[in-house]
Amino acid sequence: MELRHKSLLGLILVSLMPTFSILFTYSISSSESQSQMFFLFAKIWIIAIPIYWIYKIENQRLVLGNFDRESKKESFISGIIMFVIILGMYAIFHSTLDVELMRQEIGSTGLLDLRLYIVGMIFWISINSLIEELVFRQFIGDRLLELTGKKNLTVFLSALIFTSHHTVILSYYFSPLQNAVASLGIFLAGATWSILWLRHRSLMVCWISHAIADIAVFGLGYLILF
Repeated sequence: MELRHKSLLGLILVSLMPTFSILFTYSISSSESQSQMFFLFAKIWIIAIPIYWIYKIENQRLVLGNFDRESKKESFISGIIMFVIILGMYAIFHSTLDVELMRQEIGSTGLLDLRLYIVGMIFWISINSLIEELVFRQFIGDRLLELTGKKNLTVFLSALIFTSHHTVILSYYFSPLQNAVASLGIFLAGATWSILWLRHRSLMVCWISHAIADIAVFGLGYLILF
């Protein structure tokens, strides 16, 4: 199979799974255990394909990349800016949040159990942020660059794909206006991480920035739910 065709196939298989996983959890399955099992399956799916691609098609190895003084500065500054913006948006919109609706919708995931939420929070901040950078920046971003040959278009499309499943899940919790504002923020964050990836070719740079932003997200989630 021609490499471009493989790239397109891999792009489709990985890009659609996060959204389908959310739809399965919130709209298809009514079983908490089924939702958790499919979440695990989907996570393995979106990790396995990029790893297979890197090792078998590109004949490369997984590496975090360099983290020199310049890239470290950009990583921390971008993460801190996102952290502050997230807190600012919460300060503006927190009085309009429907907490009961959020608790009702999140109940099917089991995350209303404080112990499970804390475990999930640690996972999402420390591990899932790295997984998303591997998937959305290195794998999806590089496939888009292969297919389009244009960095600006790659940044835009990569951020759009990254935003799409977040927009779907936020639709279960937020009003359309709140979702639009949050989705714009997620898009800009995704675009920032794509730029950092293309500039430094370092997952570490994107990962640290992403993790700092996630600390704000899941810290606020804790305050809202508990």
